[in-house]
Amino acid sequence: MPANLPPQSRAAERRYIEAKTLPERIKYLQEFISTIPEHKGNEKMRGYLRRRLAQLKEELEDQRKRKAGSSGGGGFSVRKEGAAQVVMLGMTGSGKSTLLMSLTNAKTDVGNHKFTTLEPVPGMMQFEDIQFQLVDTPAIYEGVRNGSWGAQLLSIARNADGLLIVLDARDAINQFRTIANELTAAGITIDKKVRKIEIERTTGGGIQIACTGRITCRVEEIDRTLKDYGLRNAVVRVWGDVALDDLIEAMDQTRMYKPALVLINKIDLAPGAADRFSAAFSRGALAVSTKIGMSLSELGSRIFRSLGIIRIYTKEIGGDVAKKPIIMYEGAKVLDIARIIHSQLYKNFKYAKIHGKSVKYDGERVGADHTLMDGDIVEIRIR
Repeated sequence: MPANLPPQSRAAERRYIEAKTLPERIKYLQEFISTIPEHKGNEKMRGYLRRRLAQLKEELEDQRKRKAGSSGGGGFSVRKEGAAQVVMLGMTGSGKSTLLMSLTNAKTDVGNHKFTTLEPVPGMMQFEDIQFQLVDTPAIYEGVRNGSWGAQLLSIARNADGLLIVLDARDAINQFRTIANELTAAGITIDKKVRKIEIERTTGGGIQIACTGRITCRVEEIDRTLKDYGLRNAVVRVWGDVALDDLIEAMDQTRMYKPALVLINKIDLAPGAADRFSAAFSRGALAVSTKIGMSLSELGSRIFRSLGIIRIYTKEIGGDVAKKPIIMYEGAKVLDIARIIHSQLYKNFKYAKIHGKSVKYDGERVGADHTLMDGDIVEIRIR
């Protein structure tokens, strides 16, 4: 692993990371690659960066094609709000728009004709003391990735925290196959634990690690490795026991995992559809109906569980518990919370007192590696 790159490589890496435009990123990544010494310890890194360079060039070419074939417009973009952004995907007539209006305060067009929704429509859904941002999107169809808005639609799905796949109960099996195929072609998988490590680039928050097993290296080594590969902000999800070499191998994989909840909508029109779907795909689905209000009250908790997130509440010494929780991924440690709150809490961490489900008794004293659970209250003490 190239932990000690020469100064010229570090400088080129910095220019690549700070580049604002796609052409600049390509230019500086080429420069970065050319400055990395050619020896065995750098082979994996050079291989990853070459593949990343090829991806950036493909993105630039796609942008040029879309500009040449379009008449203008700013494209699809929805700023994230709330605890998580959940993008709704479905085919024409699946009932996404009606479902969005039933669950949020959003107003959108609803119709029986094709492609009623022409651009993303966000709405905020309340779940206990947090909100999810649900985003209705234009309909998916077979080959959408090759259409005028397909790349933008699938880009929104890639950037979301989770997906809500809405199927018409009368044709749920065929619709799911089409949507799954389009996601796969876009480099998105909804099948969890396909591999031991999932790395998702984020726009802030530094490096967050969610682990359900054991990592046989230090957190500092993971942080340094990701930075060597040009990542400053990312969520690293780990299943099972992994070593540092597994992390480097994961950098070579391009398919992105997105947690997804499947809804069989309009179940009042086809009562047995959910059972037939589960039998066909060995995958669970929630049967819903806006017409009769079926299962709508369950949706918040199902979305919460599907995202694999937890709510952590902080408390200052002698103060009140914060009303707004910090949203973390399952497997988060006490030190992860300290890192997010303030750098001094992270650097000078001594111990923490926990109230909640992760301890045997309220106020139990724990160390930095204590794994937190949903609803825990954390009071951090420093040296």
